[in-house]
Amino acid sequence: MELGLKMEEISCCATVGNVVVSHEESLETSIPEYCPDIARIVDTAGQLRIREKVLSEGRLSISGDVHVTVLYTSEESPGLRSLVLTVPFACRTEEPRLQGCRSVCVCGRLPLLEAKSLTSRKLYIRVMPEFIVEGIANTRQKLCSGVEEEDPTLQLRRETVETSILTAVLEREFNFSQECVPEGDVPEDLLLDRCCLQVTDCQRIGRKLIVKGEAALSLLYRTEEQTLCTYDAVLPFSQILDSVELPEDAVYQAEAWTSDSHIRLARMEGAMGFGISLRIGVMVKVYELRKVSYLCDLYSTRYEADVHYQTLTLTAVYPAENTTQEAVEQLEFGRETPFVCLTGAECGAVTAEPEGDHTALRSNLRLKILYLDETGAPISAERMAEVTAQVPDVPQSVRAICGSGMVQMSGNSCQVRLPVSFAATRETPRELQSIDGVELTEPEENQRPSLVLRRVGEDETLWDVAKAYRTDPALILQANDLKEGEPLPEGMVLIPKTR
Repeated sequence: MELGLKMEEISCCATVGNVVVSHEESLETSIPEYCPDIARIVDTAGQLRIREKVLSEGRLSISGDVHVTVLYTSEESPGLRSLVLTVPFACRTEEPRLQGCRSVCVCGRLPLLEAKSLTSRKLYIRVMPEFIVEGIANTRQKLCSGVEEEDPTLQLRRETVETSILTAVLEREFNFSQECVPEGDVPEDLLLDRCCLQVTDCQRIGRKLIVKGEAALSLLYRTEEQTLCTYDAVLPFSQILDSVELPEDAVYQAEAWTSDSHIRLARMEGAMGFGISLRIGVMVKVYELRKVSYLCDLYSTRYEADVHYQTLTLTAVYPAENTTQEAVEQLEFGRETPFVCLTGAECGAVTAEPEGDHTALRSNLRLKILYLDETGAPISAERMAEVTAQVPDVPQSVRAICGSGMVQMSGNSCQVRLPVSFAATRETPRELQSIDGVELTEPEENQRPSLVLRRVGEDETLWDVAKAYRTDPALILQANDLKEGEPLPEGMVLIPKTR
């Protein structure tokens, strides 16, 4: 007869990563009539904005645009000028590894961005966004947790494992707006804007999830006197996520990005300032620490048991561990320079190499710095710096994320400091052997002795001996004057028969 088993289903999210997708777009365009002619391109900065991602049967489509700002000089107008262009993109790829995934986490960077002046009124723009894609798939695995009917002749062996699993991935977008007024110099034209988002807190309060963060804003503007100035501000934001199932004992980890931004000059209360409008996307990953108890073996003291086993892999997925290192770049000038501005910062791919008892993480950081030379002309310089960090284990995947930079002037030198965070994720697969089915049959008639004396094998356990003779482990302990949990003695042991 078939023994009825209780099966417990474990539902969680499995990650598939990391898939790297590159795409190139180019644009040839005329500058607007209200802009003066281009004499020299000084710098080009860009912000990658992902607006939509669609996954269907392993085919992934990513669309959005690159917000390109071209800084240039003109013979028609004094001072530095700015031209803002939008380069749309639509990237499609077919990746077998994403087959079966229900959603994706996509983050991007701009390893290539260039602008060339074809004429004084025409520009050629080339961008190459790169996307790191992590697939999210729902998995369901069944483990035998018990038997349907209690039977005193059944001996059950259970195991319990503790594991961290990814149970849910939540994604939301919301609008954020604020007005800022710089002190001192009155802005005449906004030339360049940069925004770095950072989540500072993510916690469950009641049935709601509160996500808090900061938007580090860096603006470059020109005054009425044609001088260059910068404005830096840290703007706090928060968002409430509700209408979702939120487990109590869980770790919530959030990441934020800008899917759209609009920063403009605005007059407010008699002063000229900046109006900031952001479209912020937030992704929250929910990790739970669970104890999984299952039947790994059984036998009957009355029946012959034909036990079928299944081997499945339960992967422990842990929250990303962030290690922050500060990149420092020193610039020397021939004279005291009154103005330096960080116009761009981009982290490259991360390499992970074992070194002794730890793993070394490395990423190349590209910085773009705008400054004024001895004649007051704007110059752009590019610097590369290697950023390293150490983690104890080999991660499954790592990303390097740039924070908000700081420029410190000292005499005729300048120091640029930029925090770089390495987000390392770790997964540990574990194979479990569980019962999948049991057939019980009447044993053949045989005269089993009421007591057996035998020598225990080197690797045999109490369970192995009791199962081999279809007897109760408690009887073996009692017959040999042993306590529960105490190992079997070396040599001969008494094995009584179950009545």
